[in-house]
Amino acid sequence: MKKLNLITVLFIITTAATVNTSCKKDRIEPPVEEQLNAYTPINSYLDTKKQQEQEFVITGPSNDTIIGNQGTKIYGGKNCLADANGDTIDYPFSIHLVELYTPADMIYWQMPTVANGNILETDGEIRIRATKNSQDLFLSCPYGFEMPNSTPNASMTIFSGADNGSFINWSNTSTPFTLTSYGYLGSISTFGWLNADIQVGTGSGHTLTFTSQVDDLSNVGIFIYFPATNTVMQVYNMSSGLIPNGSSVKIVMMAMDSSGQLFSYTESRTVNASATIDMSLSQTTDAALTSHLNGL
Repeated sequence: MKKLNLITVLFIITTAATVNTSCKKDRIEPPVEEQLNAYTPINSYLDTKKQQEQEFVITGPSNDTIIGNQGTKIYGGKNCLADANGDTIDYPFSIHLVELYTPADMIYWQMPTVANGNILETDGEIRIRATKNSQDLFLSCPYGFEMPNSTPNASMTIFSGADNGSFINWSNTSTPFTLTSYGYLGSISTFGWLNADIQVGTGSGHTLTFTSQVDDLSNVGIFIYFPATNTVMQVYNMSSGLIPNGSSVKIVMMAMDSSGQLFSYTESRTVNASATIDMSLSQTTDAALTSHLNGL
């Protein structure tokens, strides 16, 4: 075998290096993934906007009847109250009341009006509880309550709500209201959330799914409002519950970044089919967002 001379060896090495460099240049590098806009949990903002729980200190029979800031009346005395041991109590004690009669207030409290996947037509939500010395009290006989409404609907029934820690499960008690000139008169045997409702969802419908190319939606509050039935639906895991065919809805999305700047996305549409909404949030202000929610 002939030995390669030095010039030939150098030529081979140079050629190999050139080919290798060329291959590296031709290799397709993966694109750099764009970072999505990140937000903090919206709960902190909503909590600053929600209706505050009202406390009424009952010192005797003369002030047993309570009227809330938005007109809710509560009728009942200490004779129907017991402590955790089942013992009767003495005056004073406290009645606590939350009133949610507008879609904005339901959104701030994250209190959707949906039961078992079906939307509810609502005329308001309230929560009643009683305490003595900061300890919860329980009912040993019914308490009466009245929700204001100038045109009460005879089809409304009392729904009760159980808080499971992340959202409310509404259950139809099938107990009708008594309609009065004031509104809806009802009674309860257990303290908690109450809702004047009619089930209007039928177990069928469409869904809306939300995605974004620029925003991380994991901490964004997403709500769908149905003006015809005063229904509030909250969206979990980027996909809505069942929306009856032909429903006109208003979508409200809100977010807050780490500096406290607010962002929102709003849209009105009629839902005739399931759809994916690819959206992006825009900077807004508390005043503008509040005005929009109050105008739903």
